Formats: sequence, structure tokens, C-alpha cells
Amino acid sequence: MKKKIILKRVFHRDMWRILLSFDYDEGLAVLIRQIRGSNYSNTYKGWYADDNEETLKQILLVFKDKADIDISALAQKSLRGITEAEAPNLSVCAMTSDLPDVLTKINSESQNPEAAIIPSRTIIEKIVDRQRFSPVEFRINEHDGRLAIRFTGHYNDKIRKEFLLPWSVMTGDSLSDYFASCGVEVKIIKSAPSEALKSARRQMGDEIRCRELGEKAVEGLCLMQKHLDEVRYSGRTNGTYLALLELYFKYFNDRDPLTISMKEVSEFVFDFIVKNGYSVSYQNQMISAIKTFYRISGRTRIDLELLERPRRSRALPKVFSKEEVKRILNATRNNKHKLLLWIIYSCGLRRSEVTNIKLSDLDRDRGVVHIREGKGRVDRIVPVSRKVWEKLDEYLDGFHPEKYLFEGQSGGRYSAESVYRVFKYALQRAGIKKEVGVHSLRHSYATHLHENGVDIRYIQEL
Repeated sequence: MKKKIILKRVFHRDMWRILLSFDYDEGLAVLIRQIRGSNYSNTYKGWYADDNEETLKQILLVFKDKADIDISALAQKSLRGITEAEAPNLSVCAMTSDLPDVLTKINSESQNPEAAIIPSRTIIEKIVDRQRFSPVEFRINEHDGRLAIRFTGHYNDKIRKEFLLPWSVMTGDSLSDYFASCGVEVKIIKSAPSEALKSARRQMGDEIRCRELGEKAVEGLCLMQKHLDEVRYSGRTNGTYLALLELYFKYFNDRDPLTISMKEVSEFVFDFIVKNGYSVSYQNQMISAIKTFYRISGRTRIDLELLERPRRSRALPKVFSKEEVKRILNATRNNKHKLLLWIIYSCGLRRSEVTNIKLSDLDRDRGVVHIREGKGRVDRIVPVSRKVWEKLDEYLDGFHPEKYLFEGQSGGRYSAESVYRVFKYALQRAGIKKEVGVHSLRHSYATHLHENGVDIRYIQEL
């Protein structure tokens, strides 16, 4: 089993440092000595190194495949040994004259495909002076691949008035989270596809959907339907795969799908998906449907190993602070809506899981709730806190559900869309303007458990 190393940011010997915390291991200690500027601190009883981008990259490289690196604590700064008079000065970011140089540095690094590390807090700190800037505005154009950052108050460059970076979800999320942590409001504006592009999509899509399917294509859809039923995919996945595959077959008119070449598939992806500006997610789903069909058909001119999926950015999960969670949970006076949000957060549930809870799934004697057929049709048991049981009793006294814990006004299971509306209303009432979904409560549940000292393996099991 790999050793675990927790990276923390501490103020030591008049500078911010990265502290490497782990159970003593001579092998790891030897590796640490390879890191430039590493030293042992008797104060912190651990090894530390300078807090900069190069050091962080070197740490991740040295311990790759040797240890599990936990970087979640880097967001917090330890002020051990710092007086109250000194502490306020530590939070002041660099002067705004550094802004162009810093953004240029991030810009150059983000174009390096090997630079898979988010710009460190040391670099990002120089982007914003929280004492001088009013809200920062992100303008995202996913089609053109650009992210424009505009400071809506004071500018240090009165001619440019904004900074341009290559757009990725990771870049946007990490910068947005940092600005928000500094108390700077972030306004996110996503540019919608142009009317011309939307018109071209509709025109091409409608023309393709009007085409007739050939006999072999119809047989292919029946084969796909049978396969999806056999492997017990969800109804939504079945519908998506069949609709995408039908569109793919109709693009080639009445051709036998087994005669389509690899070159023609590539032309379809570029001509229909890329040129029309469809998302990476849509392209990935289309490739999945095509590969599944050719895999089960057994006879094809296509080498499935060469049919590549688009590269996807891996965004950090969006997490609420504990104070934000408190505001969200207390934002509604409706007991049903309040309990709904409480259970999602305190039990770490998905939208579909909370709406599937039946009254028979509640085990009061053991203090748990049974989650039936979660993602991947996996059952699990989740502990329920005493406070949630109290809220549940209040809810049942006022509402009298018959089968499901949460039911609609006309009976039956509460819809996932209703859960989303309840959550968005709570965000609005709480004054939280983050672009997030209900799943962020689940991420926050895991993060807050870890911050409170719960082992990460146990959280994964939950």
C-alpha cells in the first residue's frame, strides 16, 4: 500500500513554505532530499521546501508512483508562530503592477500539454489585490477556446482592461475559486453559440433526421437495443445511445453500417460535430455509441483502437465552504425542501438517489438509510445523523408520503428537476452566485469530512 503525503502551506523562517507531512519512512525521506531547497523543520517536525510552482511540480514528479499526494490542504495557510499584528499583512496580495507578467506566465504554461498542474496559489495570488478590485468578470467562449478576465473596478492597465488566457474548465474553476476565497465576487458569463451557428446546426440536423434508414441500419439499431437491454443500462443511457446511433446511420443514408470506413467516420465527426461546435461531452457520447455498436456487431472495417475519444479537461470539484452550506440549508422555510437539502448534504447523495428513497429504506433502529441501485446499480448503506432524524420527524408530522420519502403534489416520486429547482432557489435566497449544480453538495460533504479528520479511504467507502 502506498504511503500518503499531505502537502500543507505554512509560514516558516519569514517565508511561505510547502510542508510535507507523512508517517516517517526512510525511503520517502531519501526522495525528499532530491527536491531543491528541502530542509527539515524541528518546529513543524517535518520536511519543507520553498512555496513556488517549480517546487510543487518537482514534488509531484519525485513521488509519482511512490506515494499518494494529498494537496487539499494547500488551500489553507498555517500561521503558527505569527503574531496578530503580523497576520493581516500576510493576506495582502502582490501589487497590481505584477498582473501582466503573472498572466503571461500562466498563459505560456497553459499552452504546454505537459503542464497538467493548476497554477499554484503563489502565482495566482499575484492576479488579484482584494483591497483594490471590485468584482472580477470571466467571459467564456468555449467555441473559440478563450477565457477573458476583466476587472470591473480599478484597472492597472487602462488600455487593455482585460487579460486573455486559453480557456479550459480547470483554469476557469481554479481561478474562480481563488478569487472567491479572497472575498472577490466572480461574475461568470458564458457566450452562447451565435445565431448563425445554431441555425446551421438545426438545418443540418433536420436534413439528416429526415433521411430514411436502410434495412441494414434498422437491423443494427435492433442489435444495439437488444445489447443495451441485456447489459441493463439505464433507460436514459439506452435512449441517448440509440438516438445518437440512428443519427450516425442516417448521415450515411441507406448505407450498410458495416461497410463504413475509418476515414468516413472521421469525416462524420469533423463535418457534423466539430464544425457545428458541439461540446466535447456530446462528441464523447457519439464515439461511445459508435464503438459499442461495432464492438457487438463483430464484423467491421473500423479498427476500434484507432477511434479516439476527444481529450477532456478534468475540473476540480466545486465545493462550498461550511458557512455557505449553512446558508443554503437554512435558506428555505419549507420543511420538505429543507429536509431534501439536508439529506443530500449530510448523506452525500446524488439527485437520483435522494428521489429514490422509500419509507421502507429508513432504518431508524440502526440510524441508517438504504440507498438502492445508486450509480452503476450499486446499493449502499449511509449513516444518518441525529439532527437529520429530528428534521425527518418534523417533516413526517406535516407531510404524509405514502411510498417515497419525497413525493410530488399529485403523488409518486419527486422528480430530479424539482430537486434542481429547490437547490437553485436556495442558492438565490442564500446570496450565492456560483455556477454549480446539486452535486456540489455531495462534493462538499466529502471535503468537509476529510477536513474534520475522517480518513479518505473511509469517505470513499461511504
